[in-house]
Amino acid sequence: MDFNLSRIKEVAVRLNIGKTKSKVFTIAGTNGKGSTVAILESILIESGYSVGSYTSPHLLEFNERIKINKIPASTKEICNAFEIIEESRKDITLTYFEFSTLAAFIIFSQKKLDILILEVGLGGRLDAVNIIDSDVSVITNIGLDHTSILGSNMEKIALEKSGVMRKYKPTIVGYSGVHDSIIKYSNEVDATLSIFNKHFSGKIYNGKKWIFENIDGVRIECEYPGIRGDIQINNAATAIQAIHSCDGIELNKKYLQDGLKKSEILGRFQILNTVPETILDIAHNEQSISLLINNINKYYPKKKFHAVFSVLKDKNIDEMLNLLKGIFKSWHIAESDNDRALKVTELNEKKFFLTERASSYDSIVLAYEGALNVSNTEEDVIIVFGSSYTVAPILNKKYKK
Repeated sequence: MDFNLSRIKEVAVRLNIGKTKSKVFTIAGTNGKGSTVAILESILIESGYSVGSYTSPHLLEFNERIKINKIPASTKEICNAFEIIEESRKDITLTYFEFSTLAAFIIFSQKKLDILILEVGLGGRLDAVNIIDSDVSVITNIGLDHTSILGSNMEKIALEKSGVMRKYKPTIVGYSGVHDSIIKYSNEVDATLSIFNKHFSGKIYNGKKWIFENIDGVRIECEYPGIRGDIQINNAATAIQAIHSCDGIELNKKYLQDGLKKSEILGRFQILNTVPETILDIAHNEQSISLLINNINKYYPKKKFHAVFSVLKDKNIDEMLNLLKGIFKSWHIAESDNDRALKVTELNEKKFFLTERASSYDSIVLAYEGALNVSNTEEDVIIVFGSSYTVAPILNKKYKK
């Protein structure tokens, strides 16, 4: 990582991709970015717009990061883009993420799309996607994550996320109790804030429907998103408000419902049709762990749970684990195939596992098989979580089958 936009900006100028005629939505935040992108993308595609989306990380293959109307770019398209970048960059060094971002922008420019949806990789102000000006900026839930890079407290992290705002353009904040640094920065750049539960809202009114409302008098009875969990109502309301705030984009109520129902994303409270049932969730910090706990209690109130868990070493691991006391009948831990993975021996030595006994394995797939072996098919649910790198091997196993 090298957070400095001067290099990627220079290469983007050489490639003539620093500007676009497409409408641009840029999504920053700690949790909820991916789901918000998926819902926004689905609604806009159902509404008849051609949509390019750029997200990270991928779970099964790199191509997932760059999609046209939900379809991943082909390997040939991506490799051609890499060759163009390699030829243009000359002596300028680029990071993995900068190469990826430029490749996405090249592919999007070749397609002449109506809309681009860009998910920030980390932070916002110095993230590679921020070289393109957005028409609407979105900031989803903010939590303590990547503190060594973004800052040691929530206000500093929120300020970094604020860097996606643009002068006189709307910014949608997808949570209430907005941080002071976001309000201050919006005043400095004259961005227009729309804040959840202040300027717009999403409220559940029975088990099957929810209501979107905003201060402009829009009120829509909505279907539940295809992605499960109450927090998705927040994310869906944020996506709808973002569309409502974008000049030149029409919000059709019928297409909106279709888009909500068809929204999907890998690894976000994703339920696999296995025996016993398996849930995959990339929950990787305290905030997302809390949401995962709420979801399993809501959807499976009488079940017993078995954990398949691995985590990256740069997370607040003790705080994450402390939220999980007494929830799981058994723990099955391993280390993921990632340079930042916490060694399973170090994980097992955590104070938490003095009382919550864990079985250790050489791989996540073996940990999952261990959970299957001790599970009762009638009353148990296996939860695979801790990072995207924990979920990916189980997804690979499912899709290879």
